[in-house]
Amino acid sequence: MEQVALNTVIAVMMAIFPGFLFRKFYYRGEFTKQFNQSNEFDKLLWNVFFSGVSMGVTFLSVYAFRSMSGLEVLDSLSYDTVRQIATPIADNKIPDKDLMYKTYQDLLLIIALIYAISCFFGFMLHWLVRGLRLDVHFQLFRFKNYWYYYIHGGKILYSSPGNKKPAFTMVDVLCEIAGETKMYSGILSQYTINKEDNNLENLFLTNARALKQVKNAAGNTVEVKSREIPGAAFCIPYKTVANMNLVYVYRDDRGRNLNKLSLIAINIAFFLFFTFVVASFWFDLSSYGIVGFWEKFFYGIFAFMGLANFRLLFLKRAWQNLEWITASLLIISSSLWILYLMGVVNVWVSIGFFIVAIVVISTIPSSSPSQDSNSDAQQSSQDNS
Repeated sequence: MEQVALNTVIAVMMAIFPGFLFRKFYYRGEFTKQFNQSNEFDKLLWNVFFSGVSMGVTFLSVYAFRSMSGLEVLDSLSYDTVRQIATPIADNKIPDKDLMYKTYQDLLLIIALIYAISCFFGFMLHWLVRGLRLDVHFQLFRFKNYWYYYIHGGKILYSSPGNKKPAFTMVDVLCEIAGETKMYSGILSQYTINKEDNNLENLFLTNARALKQVKNAAGNTVEVKSREIPGAAFCIPYKTVANMNLVYVYRDDRGRNLNKLSLIAINIAFFLFFTFVVASFWFDLSSYGIVGFWEKFFYGIFAFMGLANFRLLFLKRAWQNLEWITASLLIISSSLWILYLMGVVNVWVSIGFFIVAIVVISTIPSSSPSQDSNSDAQQSSQDNS
């Protein structure tokens, strides 16, 4: 029983779990429920497929990195050592203890890289599909949650005016409640769907209003009165909905696609460099003057600080709120600390610039609080009422 359990654990860890992570990070947000909407056999096939892709990408990345950098990364692992570990497991035996002691750190690292790459590619593929709206333009990439596309608009229903994108959706809902017809209006801020068939279950309206028709003696509507419904959100069970009308409020989307592509590229680069920093704990960095655990630890801290602030320089808000000054000073300071660890600059240079940076940062005024993101929506709701 223990032997079967060992084989099962290894199979799940290497052949299924990476694909599971990939799918988990791909089906997120509005499309989370699609993660479990396939039969078990299909899910198993996709898990195995994406696990194989993740392992292939990881091995090729490690090989390419070793070839380009010349560093001895995962040097305890080779075809022979992997075969010596895998063969006993396949024969329901435990691998040699000395061999496992020699290779366990690199084994843990390669497994962690496979998992990290699975999560990263699942996350980035979702981001690319949604950021470039590939699911809107191509049926192949479309998610099963069709209500997302209906509620948020787009080319699935009709072409948007000009180069604009829906900012939010106004909705008028006609309900049948206890034999009485009622009408509500507001901003469709959220909804829930059934995990089995993707049908709507509930609608959530903000800035909700109850509408009432005023009829004359002939039974014709002469006026529609509205009454604001207090509360943060108004929930309407979809089973009571007889009809609803959607109105899309657009914003100018020129230049946004280019900004999204730039941000995607920046995040990919940040992830790759961050992965390199984490993996460098297993590298021999003595040739760069970094020896021992604590020097590697502080190298990792300063490298992360520099990378995180370097990424901030590519964000528009950093230049609007003077955050670029703080980011630039921290980049230079972290770089000087790394150069000190490498023995290139004197410690007093790093300390002196760090003190100057702290003093300058403390004099920079804090950015003003952002305006309420719902202000435009509230104004539009009032205009439509």
